[in-house]
Amino acid sequence: MNTHLLDELARAMMDVPAPLAELLANLETERSRLIELLSTLGPDEATRRPTPDDWSPAQLVDHLLLAEGFTNRLTETMAARALASSEATGFPSDLTAFEPLPPPDGMEAPPPIWPQKELAPAELIEALREMSEWTKKSFKAMATLDPRKYRMAHPIFGEIDLGQWWLIHPLHYEMHLAQSQEALRHRD
Repeated sequence: MNTHLLDELARAMMDVPAPLAELLANLETERSRLIELLSTLGPDEATRRPTPDDWSPAQLVDHLLLAEGFTNRLTETMAARALASSEATGFPSDLTAFEPLPPPDGMEAPPPIWPQKELAPAELIEALREMSEWTKKSFKAMATLDPRKYRMAHPIFGEIDLGQWWLIHPLHYEMHLAQSQEALRHRD
């Protein structure tokens, strides 16, 4: 991660409680690794599918962006609900770590977050940077409430709280980064 990104991340993390800062740092580390990989790809490599049934690196990134965008919208909705009901009283001091995720019920991505487009690497990098900014705003909003109180069914993990929704994303990035790297090992 370059110095500018580290400084920017440190500023963003100062505005959120420690459990959120740690989670954001983990997510940004994985995002940075993905950006680094994308910066080495040409357009053909980014859209090459290892097999007809596999997603290309560009499709994997689109999928990640769709999933994270969904969680950002969910966070905005829940923060607005907390504000409207006067429950936005701050992040609880007793919350030092989020509950671990329950075991997944399968690993199939739901259709709403299936890839919709294959952008060039430079466009994917820009989209990832824009998503990072949106996510930082969501974390600041989440710092105003108790994320344990806001629960919603996840298609793979069942009903989980808002913090757990965010726990998924660094793991999700790590998993699909590994898939992209494996696909690229088979370059022509």
